[in-house]
Amino acid sequence: MEKFSILNNYFFTILIHVNEQIDDKYIKEFICSNLQLKNISYKHKYIYYSYVEQLNSYQVFVFEKNDFVLLFLDNINSDGLYTLLFYDSYLILLKNKKLYYFLNLKYKLSENEIIQLIKNKLNIEISTIMNLDNKSFEKLIGKSQKNKYNIIDFSSNNYLYAFMLNCIFCMIFLSNYYFYTQNKTKDSAKNKVLLTKEKKDLKTKKLIDILNNSFTYNLKFKNLIIKENKIDLLVTSNKVVNIENFSKKIGAKVNFLEHNKQSNKYEAKLFIQENR
Repeated sequence: MEKFSILNNYFFTILIHVNEQIDDKYIKEFICSNLQLKNISYKHKYIYYSYVEQLNSYQVFVFEKNDFVLLFLDNINSDGLYTLLFYDSYLILLKNKKLYYFLNLKYKLSENEIIQLIKNKLNIEISTIMNLDNKSFEKLIGKSQKNKYNIIDFSSNNYLYAFMLNCIFCMIFLSNYYFYTQNKTKDSAKNKVLLTKEKKDLKTKKLIDILNNSFTYNLKFKNLIIKENKIDLLVTSNKVVNIENFSKKIGAKVNFLEHNKQSNKYEAKLFIQENR
């Protein structure tokens, strides 16, 4: 994974495709899960994220230290919705003066070619590009507000321990071939996943798709069993339509769907049969 540096502030980025924008209350779980899937260490670090609507994707920035110089650009003199900065080999697109999209150019382009590149990628019309050198970049940052918008702090161990309850589902993606039984704990534990010790014969790509769509449609997992070429799911949601859309998206069939009066949630048993 390539590492970038702006004024000695080191970071790297990943782009995560989604079907639609994730609800704010699930965004931490979503980002945490995807970082785990890619074996990216996020402990004691700070994460910035931007939803790039034109790509149906989240661009996630992992900073090695708490500097965030790339984010403090709100002092820029621009009245447009989008502002494009060109610094070193980096394209930095701002939306409402906040970091929106980052791209590292591998080759030299003229200003007109850069404008066309952004138009092709994002279907955005950019009228001008601001070229910045080290001095002008430092000056811009020095006069900007240090607002920590869209930043997730993973520096606290206490937060991480509590957060792992909501990320337990991600553990099924850490092994490509074997899954082990997860013992039951208290009924109040959220997002508990019960696994059987059976040989995995489903593609990891399918499991990642299930995980990402669970966040998209705000679902909770009560049970998940994988054996041979079949996967069974027991999910809950506040809305029937979320379960229906989720099952269609991942190609699952619904065994039963009912309303739990005690929890006031809908429960559904789903299964996916993989063709060999």
